[in-house]
Amino acid sequence: MSAVISPCGTWRWRLDRTIDMLGGPVYAFFGVNGATADAETDDHTVIKWNGFTAIAGGSRYIVGNPFGFRAKDVRELAGAADPVGPDNARYLAEIIAEADILVPCWGNRSKVPARLRGHIDALRDQIFAAGKPVKVFGFTRSGDPLHPLTLAWTTPLIDWRRP
Repeated sequence: MSAVISPCGTWRWRLDRTIDMLGGPVYAFFGVNGATADAETDDHTVIKWNGFTAIAGGSRYIVGNPFGFRAKDVRELAGAADPVGPDNARYLAEIIAEADILVPCWGNRSKVPARLRGHIDALRDQIFAAGKPVKVFGFTRSGDPLHPLTLAWTTPLIDWRRP
């Protein structure tokens, strides 16, 4: 278990978890923003990623977000002076390069302030530009990749073709 968090604790750039030391693909999950999980603590979403990675036969996974700002409630992005953070782009590029399978799962974009939604689109484009397999748990009514938190363990990952 490891995490890269800014020295001030405001942003989480990356979260890593090892699931199976024997091998398997490396997954990268892309949520909305960093929350409470860190190098020592899992939150509810991380627990779901642990399970989904194990079910899919993955060896480990990495988490990145279009917004590095750490908050339990995504609505806090609206008041953040810098919701993205100064090092987020660098870590997203590293995560995408390091992973074998890319899994956007940020949920419905309407929860993000309208002025910030372009960051989600930019990350989506960056993910597809990598030329790696892109998978999702399904889509919201608005066409965004489902967030895993409330999904059944039997929810399969499906291919997402470039929109």
